[in-house]
Amino acid sequence: MTDVDVLKFIDEDELISLTRELVKIPSVYDPEREDDNEEKVAMFLKGRLLEMGFEVYADEAAPHRPNIIAVLKGNRPGKTILLEGHTDVVTPGNVKEWKYDPFGAEIVDGKIYGRGACDTKNNLASAIIAAKAVKDSGIDFPGKIILCIPVDEEGMMIGIKHFIKQGWADDVDAAIICEPEDNNLCVEIKGAIRIVIKVKGKMAHGAMPLSGINPNLRMARLILKLYELEQSEIKRLGYNEYLGYPSITPTIVMSPANGKGQLNVVPEDSFIALDIRTVPGQEDDILISQIENIFKELKAADEHFDADMEVIERRPCTYTDKNEPIVKAMDRAYRELTGKEPVYNGVPGATDGTFLWAWKNIPVIVTGSGKREVPHQRDEYVEIEQLIETTKLYTKTIINYLFDRG
Repeated sequence: MTDVDVLKFIDEDELISLTRELVKIPSVYDPEREDDNEEKVAMFLKGRLLEMGFEVYADEAAPHRPNIIAVLKGNRPGKTILLEGHTDVVTPGNVKEWKYDPFGAEIVDGKIYGRGACDTKNNLASAIIAAKAVKDSGIDFPGKIILCIPVDEEGMMIGIKHFIKQGWADDVDAAIICEPEDNNLCVEIKGAIRIVIKVKGKMAHGAMPLSGINPNLRMARLILKLYELEQSEIKRLGYNEYLGYPSITPTIVMSPANGKGQLNVVPEDSFIALDIRTVPGQEDDILISQIENIFKELKAADEHFDADMEVIERRPCTYTDKNEPIVKAMDRAYRELTGKEPVYNGVPGATDGTFLWAWKNIPVIVTGSGKREVPHQRDEYVEIEQLIETTKLYTKTIINYLFDRG
């Protein structure tokens, strides 16, 4: 059977129910509380996917932090498409500030509320129900569908890194990254460099500052130089159509670097954390070298300037050409579903797709239900109508891609 209407096999009630069940399971990573980590939701999904008839594997990226991998094989050779959606969510913060229970998954006015309802248990449910619709339809498809359900997307992304290192992505030809993008077709992802810097000084009495070396003055000069570098990059590159401007953002400034400061004490050191977001046209190594040159410049002007830095994470920006089969398959699927032209866009934050693209040269496209501004806020929600549309979009894209209908 090759002319089956696979969309008829999407069970919308099952989709809504699964989304709510996932939201109701807290999966905020906390190293001191195993019960609230991803393991519970991962094991729930393992059981559910086995019931649905998938080949299912649990692979621990770290103790009590299992990735779930589900596989659906076609009846003949073909391409492999991956759909990826993570199990972890960010903290709800002060639950008293929420109007709706963050883990209640309440339905109000056509919306499901709760932590993860938008980022990204909604889209994880859509990916699962889309793959299940293909299976239940009995369509004679070529190739293979893989569901990658990793841990730790909101952290250091150890889940997707482990998935790749274990070889699960070796035969993947293209990937849909299931994130809240308002069903925009995102073909670019901003890169990220995370750097921590310590400027060293010498403690002294606040009444006699010249007997010490104040690291805060040196840190202030460094921050201003970093701002100049950011502005220079903005001027050089201009505004990216999908990603906007690059940025160098000091997110944490502490003095002293450890412990508690005191008003009448010149601290011995100062600490800063940088969240650098990159766009096409920037190279990580060059940016890091430019920061090192700032250190040299400040040292030349002030013999007491002493700083060291550590690059703790590098996530390159990604670009997928619109002529890639996965993009053409989704473009066609969107037009077929809505009768409209798709909106192309970029992802302002890094995703798990960053590493699939950077480490394995896998073309990735990012899309899913949920307003782009809603994740990580109180009273997070997804509109049920858009949740259903996303599931249909994933389903048609799978079929278009595997059958080369671009």
